[in-house]
Amino acid sequence: MVDAQALLTEARTMGLFKPQAPFEVHCANCHGRLDGKGDCPTCGLIGRGEAEMAKRAQVDPAGTSKLLASAIERRKAYRPSGREKSAER
Repeated sequence: MVDAQALLTEARTMGLFKPQAPFEVHCANCHGRLDGKGDCPTCGLIGRGEAEMAKRAQVDPAGTSKLLASAIERRKAYRPSGREKSAER
């Protein structure tokens, strides 16, 4: 299993932490629909702050590692939709 602290560092460098207000339903990065926890299933943005995730990593390191790893993979796989067209022109 990957260390939760290493994943927190990688997520921070990728800019994945963006606390969302309770009323926000769309991602600030890709404008996709957020899930119930405020996370974006499209681009991997995490709708909670880094401090909250660090506390969660102390209590549940396996669950936090899984969440961070999936968010990082989503961000790496995410490609904005407008980029394919501009490359063809």
